[in-house]
Amino acid sequence: MNRSIRGIMIFATALIFTVLPARAQVQLPDPVYQAGIDAAFDPETAQIEGVERLRWRNTSSVPVDELQFHLYLNAFASNHSTFMTESGGQLRGIEMSDEKWGWIEIESMHLAYPEDLAAAGLLPDGIASTPTDAFNAPFGPTVRGEPSAAQLQGAPDLKVLEEIIQPDDGNPYDRTVARYPLPRPIQPGEWVEVEIAFTSQMPEIFARTGVSGNFVLGGQWFPKIGVFEDSGDRGRVEPGWNTHQFHASSEFFADFGDWDVRLTLPLEYEGKIGATGQIIEETTDSTNVTIRFQQPGVHDFAWTADPDFIVLEELFDPDTDVPAEQTRQIAEILGVPDEELRLQPVMIRLMLQPANRSQARRYFDAAKAAIRGYGLRLGAYPYPTLTMVDPPRGGQGAGGMEYPTFITLGTHPILNLPPFKKVRMPEIVTVHEFGHNFFQGMIASNEFEEAWIDEGMNSYYEMIVMEEFYGTMIEFLGLRMTSIENNRLQQGSGRYTDPIVQPAWKYISNGSYGLNSYSRPTVTLRHLENLLGPETFHRAMRRFFQTWRFRHPTTADFEQIMQEATEEDISWFLDQAFHSEKGLDYRVRTAKSKKAKDRKGWFWEDGVQVLYGKDHDHRREDHEDGHEEDAAGENEDTGDSDNEDDDEDEEETMYRTEVVIERRGEFKHPVTIELVFDDDERIRHQWDGQDKWIKILETRPAKLLWAEVDPDHLMVLDVHPLNNSFHLESDSTPAKKILVNLSFWFQNFFDLMSILG
Repeated sequence: MNRSIRGIMIFATALIFTVLPARAQVQLPDPVYQAGIDAAFDPETAQIEGVERLRWRNTSSVPVDELQFHLYLNAFASNHSTFMTESGGQLRGIEMSDEKWGWIEIESMHLAYPEDLAAAGLLPDGIASTPTDAFNAPFGPTVRGEPSAAQLQGAPDLKVLEEIIQPDDGNPYDRTVARYPLPRPIQPGEWVEVEIAFTSQMPEIFARTGVSGNFVLGGQWFPKIGVFEDSGDRGRVEPGWNTHQFHASSEFFADFGDWDVRLTLPLEYEGKIGATGQIIEETTDSTNVTIRFQQPGVHDFAWTADPDFIVLEELFDPDTDVPAEQTRQIAEILGVPDEELRLQPVMIRLMLQPANRSQARRYFDAAKAAIRGYGLRLGAYPYPTLTMVDPPRGGQGAGGMEYPTFITLGTHPILNLPPFKKVRMPEIVTVHEFGHNFFQGMIASNEFEEAWIDEGMNSYYEMIVMEEFYGTMIEFLGLRMTSIENNRLQQGSGRYTDPIVQPAWKYISNGSYGLNSYSRPTVTLRHLENLLGPETFHRAMRRFFQTWRFRHPTTADFEQIMQEATEEDISWFLDQAFHSEKGLDYRVRTAKSKKAKDRKGWFWEDGVQVLYGKDHDHRREDHEDGHEEDAAGENEDTGDSDNEDDDEDEEETMYRTEVVIERRGEFKHPVTIELVFDDDERIRHQWDGQDKWIKILETRPAKLLWAEVDPDHLMVLDVHPLNNSFHLESDSTPAKKILVNLSFWFQNFFDLMSILG
């Protein structure tokens, strides 16, 4: 792209947000740190040389005597790291190269306290005595290759005290967490500044970071400060650092900060660099391009570059991209005025591979559907930009990943051919990864310890957006599948080995981690929505999000708000659904309806004793004189007969119906059972579902057609919906054929997903 045109685009983007009508803005969080990074990438060596300036503030109530950092890239340094041993050297079907390893090394870490900076004239006069003002003093990256008054070369170097630690598994070969003792503790409310020189060796694309040809995705590429938690934070008893190792089945946890990052790459990358935040400036010399990004109020920073990118931009404008009817419907469910759901403009920047040019519209439409789908229900996306990255063939390991204001996608040219156009893989990935800007981006839960809060909640809202905007997730050769059907199918037999709430690395397998972090919570939340009703559920979810936005919530925080949303005690559901391995499965075990036997013997009808026999009935009636007379014998001598009344007295045909409902799973749940008879009458029974089975008996002048558990289809956690009904005299072959076909096409679909990364 021509340099002058690029400059015009940067100016135009800023101008758009100046001219557009103001919208209600979400208050971004106060930063725990400020991060300024100045880094250069060399495509020949795949190395990054960088300097990170970090101001970190102690927001706890106790002194902090050390700093801890994540060195995530060291997960790819050898086949003995915790990540590699747990994953077997592969992730999502892609294997790690055994030649192009990745690593990160801190070269130096110079430290200064506020008084040191003030004494050296590196802070405005008198500002050191006001900690908050000092922390928020002007701050940015260092200037590479030039002297800078902000550089701390004369300050103590913590590198000499560096200690690599393994807080989770003690693996001596894992170098993904490091601690640095301090000369003196950082007091509550105080801050320090560190300047870190580092070198990062990017691996061949693997686990969402690295290089593939000229394409680079910079994820977890710098020393990343950990989270120091106070007592009471997220239920913590003792204050301390929360810095887990990089596990195969885990992602990340970080505090919120303000970012100012400058990247330098060879000139061929000019105009083809994307990152978290807004482009502030872009300059070039004879060999390099340097681009600067800024973004306050986020917990991470990622970037990408590829000379082959086609860069497209499109504005999400709420005045034209949000249907008024959709706003009205959601406002009614949430019980708020329409005006409260106003969204703000977002400039969407798509960095696209040439082979996928024809699918740009699909990416943009999906992004806009997600911005409004999540925003209307939970609250406006608060950032002015969204950068979307389409990885190249060979770089699929970078696809399907989220960072603040920056997501990576995934598609294939074949999906633009007519038979595959409604295989909505590009849309699913776009919606899901954007959704992480709410769950994980703003909620910022601890993915190490409670992955479902991010992945599961996000997958639930992904399902909602796909349902309302597309209807189905795949339509192919007559087969139509919805998101809820996909998620229910993944539950398998319901014989779970782990609860949903569990540290990510403690699941029995990567498969169990995926099930309990994604599809099982998705189905659980839909089940809870059905249990509470849409209004109660969605109002509670909005309250949860807005209460805990930027505050690192836990499962307990979620459960408290859900419990407060209803007057009934739902702990029985929450405990079983989130904290146990119990699967839910109720079925109609047997159902039969047979003609009742003719009555024989004595029966009492309206106070009259009647004997039913083979040939005739006898009545015993009490007379006023106390004598009893056989009613049937009165006519024996007269020869009179009551035959003319036989038709009127003919007994109505009765059917005895017996239905047995069985609880096959360990999850105990109230159950509705419906019996449908051939006279069109429907009878419902309520069962608390506590016992292993219940028998229902009905004697009626109609024959049973079918019996069904959960006739309203609310119990989506039931893992075997096909056994929920029993049709008398029905043929199960068609259902079996449908199931086989579904399984076949789902397998093909999942294979496609793995191909796309």
